[in-house]
Amino acid sequence: MPSDTPRTLAIGLGQISPLPDLAGNRDKIARFIRRAAGRGCRVVAFPEGALHAPEGTPREEIDAAIGVLRREAAAAGIYALIGLLYPHEGAQRLANALLVIDPQGEVLQTYYKLYDVRPNRVPGLFAIDGIPCSAIICADRWIRGVEDLPAVAGARILFECSNNYPAEWIPEQGWYWYVPRALRNGAYVAFVNTSSHVQANGAVHGHGHSALFRPDGSPVVAGDDACDVLLVGEVDVAAATLAEARRRREHPIARAWWDVGLRILAGETVDVPPHPQYRSEEREVSVAVAQIEGGEGTEARVDEMVGRIREAGARGADVVLFPELAVTGASQGAVEAADERVLARALGRLRAAAAEALLYAVWGMPALVGGERRNAAYVVGPEGDVLTRYDQMVVDRPALFRPGRSPLRMWFQMRGVPTAVTIGWREALWSEISELAAVKGAQLRLHLAHAVGGGAEEALRRWQVWVNMASYRTLTAVANAAGAGGGGSAILEDHRRRRGPDYAPHCAVALARAGEDPVLLYARHRVDAVNPHYDRLTRRFNAQMADWYEAGGHAIHAAAPHGSFV
Repeated sequence: MPSDTPRTLAIGLGQISPLPDLAGNRDKIARFIRRAAGRGCRVVAFPEGALHAPEGTPREEIDAAIGVLRREAAAAGIYALIGLLYPHEGAQRLANALLVIDPQGEVLQTYYKLYDVRPNRVPGLFAIDGIPCSAIICADRWIRGVEDLPAVAGARILFECSNNYPAEWIPEQGWYWYVPRALRNGAYVAFVNTSSHVQANGAVHGHGHSALFRPDGSPVVAGDDACDVLLVGEVDVAAATLAEARRRREHPIARAWWDVGLRILAGETVDVPPHPQYRSEEREVSVAVAQIEGGEGTEARVDEMVGRIREAGARGADVVLFPELAVTGASQGAVEAADERVLARALGRLRAAAAEALLYAVWGMPALVGGERRNAAYVVGPEGDVLTRYDQMVVDRPALFRPGRSPLRMWFQMRGVPTAVTIGWREALWSEISELAAVKGAQLRLHLAHAVGGGAEEALRRWQVWVNMASYRTLTAVANAAGAGGGGSAILEDHRRRRGPDYAPHCAVALARAGEDPVLLYARHRVDAVNPHYDRLTRRFNAQMADWYEAGGHAIHAAAPHGSFV
């Protein structure tokens, strides 16, 4: 960034509800621009569709309203992000758009919502006083070229301007989309949403809860469902280091994939051959998750695991999942004490138990490979054979483990169902891993964790990351250690066929969820022949980035990192 970039930036979030007429919305936004300037804001953001115009409003009237607001921004000397409805030849009706207006009243960026206008292009970056930023309109948060690619390209503040449905606010999950976004990028995330209101057709829109999050996921300011309020928070620009985005960008497994995305974002044409997508057997899948605390010593832990395998088999489970490092425990001393003889004995006992119970078993334990220690997930089939050993690629503890280098090893077939397994905090946080597994055709996602307890705040953050990880049309199981590990293991579905009091139409929901104590969770769910995530999102709404996703489909199934995709 330029040396004259400001150290701090005050951001206003105008949580307003739209009125039925264009003039009323224009005037309300104008008042909030003036109010934001009066409170020292350098930028103020408004929700999706804030400058609402009834269908059939002449373009000239909307342009006139925009002109008024451009002059208001210039008079106030601040930036403004304004959601509006505007005519577009690619949409049958007025389309959602976002204008970024600078303190001189000039339009820096005009972005049409990809969900409304097709074909369309991702909007890219803009600058506020030299600070790279990007914006998302509501459901475009599902499109990674809008949500994450700008951060990898350097955006330090990620705005989202939404008109979320009330069903999108799930109190026990809080800001489950925005906290993980801040964490996995090391950027500020500013979310502004309409307050609750009843539309002319009687439908209720908006739930409020606008918020600004620091790069560590903590809130600078967070609102409730109040109507027509201005939230103000200050950004420390230096804190937006983008360290996690850079770590993702430079990881050897993903580097070539990110390169393809950045080239397309820059306007290049890239031609990547299609990746073959897995197809699945359509069947009921029975999943068990063993949340264990484990006794002292490997033998005691394996005793407990064998008992849980037998219990899961008696309940008819197809697969039972154990936490990260379940065999040894997660402490450095316990891991280092496990030599080849100890690990081989544990493997033999667990293979025999899986064969006896006639199920698949997946657990975490160290693997010693050519003098290196890996954090591994072992997958054993119902005949006791080792189907794969996946070595954690994104290592959380580099002083203890060396990274694996084969995405292909995360895959196995569970009774004809394509399944991908991952390990640890970052492999959950880096949600592109889950998305690309879904693009490849995964129907079942298994994740092994051993998180640190840390109390209610950390438990909520883990849950937000896990729900985010699971929201790619898969059946997802997360096994975490009980007790000091914090528990909270769960089985989640995102096929979106459930109904009832816990139904959430826009994210994964729990079929079963544990507290902190040892427990065996169990759930059944039917999987389809094809994971529809890729076709329903990128192919439909963002064909521009199709080659990026094709590259990702190749990368997530590679035997070793690719040097290039083209």
